Amino acid sequence: MRTLLPILFLIASFSSYCQDGLEGIIVEEYYVSSEADNAAEKRSGTLAEGSVTYRIYVDLKPGYRFQAAYGSPGHPLKIKSTAPFFNHNWSGTTNSAILPEKALGDDVALLDSWLSVGAAGENHLAIPLAYDKVEKDVLIQFKKGFLENQNKRKGYKLSEKDGLSRSVFIPFPTFFQIDSCLKFLGTTTVGDSLVIHNGAWACMGKGSVGADSLSTNTVCIAQLTTAGKLSFELNIMIGGPDGKSYKYVARNPSDGDLTHKSLVLENKSKSRRKRKNS
Repeated sequence: MRTLLPILFLIASFSSYCQDGLEGIIVEEYYVSSEADNAAEKRSGTLAEGSVTYRIYVDLKPGYRFQAAYGSPGHPLKIKSTAPFFNHNWSGTTNSAILPEKALGDDVALLDSWLSVGAAGENHLAIPLAYDKVEKDVLIQFKKGFLENQNKRKGYKLSEKDGLSRSVFIPFPTFFQIDSCLKFLGTTTVGDSLVIHNGAWACMGKGSVGADSLSTNTVCIAQLTTAGKLSFELNIMIGGPDGKSYKYVARNPSDGDLTHKSLVLENKSKSRRKRKNS
């Protein structure tokens, strides 16, 4: 079996561990599904009422870039739920960058589970809802009756504020040695875990930045919809403005590895406040 080290070497020519560009991992409760969202079950697949769509963002300091999420011997990457992840039967994809723009408004395709290095669909970057200040994209028309479960506390529906930012440049992920793992995100497959021991998904070259790279600089690396409790252990590599790369591991840092408490999430479910107000 090939080791992951040459793969990481291809992304960055050298690394150092004297800086700290990771602000943390943001887990956003993007949407909570309603009974009405399952109206297109024959086309979309079954979406359990109350399922939560989570977006996982790497929050970086300005000037830093996301390069890879990886699992290596001694540092496995794990993403799990106590219930299966939802995958849209018709428009679903493992790679958000190739989710067609015309499909983004197709019933609940926007809730599909996928991996990413920043994109949320063709021509669009993902942006946290709290930072989404732009007007709704008129080129994306949501089907009536879907994605209308309003968060009363925030005062908007997902069909009104979508967490999408149109961009000319869309970063594409490269998948290394995780083809078998990606089956859990297949169009019609049913799975509840992703465990990587020797592989990665990465943005080759310098890496990717958020929609607003000069301030918030948040890069979405995954979207996961599930009715269960979400947990993960993430290992990531980021590039600094000095041209060097920095590795962060979820547990047991060694040999100069950095770590951050937000790289580990244990059994997250819909918050009580959102359960009441969504």
